[in-house]
Amino acid sequence: MKEDDEIKIVTREETFNDLAVRELAKGKAACICRLQFKRCMKNQCKTCPCAQKFNNCVNEMSEYDRLRLDTYTAEYYVKYSRNPDSWMSHNRFVLFYIKLFFLIMASMLIICLFFGFMMDLYINL
Repeated sequence: MKEDDEIKIVTREETFNDLAVRELAKGKAACICRLQFKRCMKNQCKTCPCAQKFNNCVNEMSEYDRLRLDTYTAEYYVKYSRNPDSWMSHNRFVLFYIKLFFLIMASMLIICLFFGFMMDLYINL
């Protein structure tokens, strides 16, 4: 049989440890996003029960699992941080869009005044 005609089927069972590392990475990436987009404050991490449980789990891991955790965390962070609106607090979300609305209105007013001024100059020539 030729090598090009071969079909290789690879199966891989996922252990509980693999699943746990990935789930912890999702949680850590979510925590980083909450901190970055100011849904949580850094000083709250010391008293957060989720952060304490996370640290207990990480302390029980081997070095290899910690490296995998860091890799998965980076991957999930890239995925989660693409949508910053989902991590903002409600008040910050509303404030952001109110500011955006007034910025658009001010820009439209400036453009209208500019074109009105240009039209007035053109008519008076």
